Amino acid sequence: MSRAASRLAGREIAVVGAGVGGAAAALLLARAGARVTLVERVAAPKAVGAGILLQPNGLGVLYGLGLEAALRAHGCVARDATVADAAGRTIVRTPVPDFGAGLDHALCTRRSRLLDAMLDAVGREPRITVRFGVEVTAAWPDGRLAWSRADGTAGELCAELVVGADGIHSRIRDGGAFEARRTPGHWNLRAIAPVPAEGGFVERWTPLGICGEGPVDGGSYVYATMAAPEVRAAAEARDLETLGRLYDRACPPLARALGAIASGEDLLLNQVMRIDCARWADGRLVLLGDAAHGMAPNLGQGANSALVDAALFASMLAADGVDAGPLSRWQRRRQPRVRRVQDVAGALALVSNVRHTGVRRVRDGVLRALARLADGSRNVRRVQQEDPAALRRMVQSLAAG
Repeated sequence: MSRAASRLAGREIAVVGAGVGGAAAALLLARAGARVTLVERVAAPKAVGAGILLQPNGLGVLYGLGLEAALRAHGCVARDATVADAAGRTIVRTPVPDFGAGLDHALCTRRSRLLDAMLDAVGREPRITVRFGVEVTAAWPDGRLAWSRADGTAGELCAELVVGADGIHSRIRDGGAFEARRTPGHWNLRAIAPVPAEGGFVERWTPLGICGEGPVDGGSYVYATMAAPEVRAAAEARDLETLGRLYDRACPPLARALGAIASGEDLLLNQVMRIDCARWADGRLVLLGDAAHGMAPNLGQGANSALVDAALFASMLAADGVDAGPLSRWQRRRQPRVRRVQDVAGALALVSNVRHTGVRRVRDGVLRALARLADGSRNVRRVQQEDPAALRRMVQSLAAG
């Protein structure tokens, strides 16, 4: 679609939140011809979450934006993902299917690398005005936003459409009638360790809960659920020595990685929050990514789903405009697919954190048997929600002309 044909040409849109989903939405809307104001409360944005596994659906959007070279320069290609038991024996190994258009892999990278590449692209886009260090304090369905800065200055801005990409604690969601339901989940710890990963992207289901690692440039991305009370106590105390002892038997690769981390302050702790909104749009307010559909990380689809949101959102609005009809059609297409992913990820969170030895043995045996019978490729394709190659073409078409 050329910019001349885009129904977004010249429209004033505000995007709140400059994380993965917000930066992608700003880029896509601007390349479709809109004038975008990107608002972020942090004065100097940096990635939170240590590492990320970008799957083919997210890569389709990012590569379509022209970020392939920047991401692959520092990312580590993953051709499969493995779930193993505490002893390292494979439970399920899932290859990444070839979706075409160069999308035959996943990419494990530091979140900081991803965000740097995206914000560099934002800075080069003339249709985007960036306002960092500006916190939205209130939002209204008529498109008005109240904001303030750390120095005490405050004001309002108004847009034809306001995109809330501001996460699970969304201020934009608070300003509209979205009928949000919040369901708290388990706590996670994450870190970047300055030692190489022992294999590819491997997750172990242990007596202490999930632990996993994946290779990133200059080290490994490690994570674990804080399902066991002793793990949570040590993590909250930032006690790396105790955490290392706990994982010496349950997950030696994680113990090795934790031993290489310089300080307990390098651990990132966060609670999973499932968000279900009956509506994703109210007046001129619309939600995207975690603000609309926060989910457990067990399928690795949080940020990837936000990227898909942004691509479909920009494409459908470029074709049909910013009225209620296109917004409703976008939600009808996205919501059922995202909800299926939320449901499966939530179920995996429960199953994978079982601690009872006998139950874990039965679970692992059943899953191994199912893996021999099931078509792993079909399951991966369903998780992608949209065809990754089509997403890449869709994004490229937005920037044509």
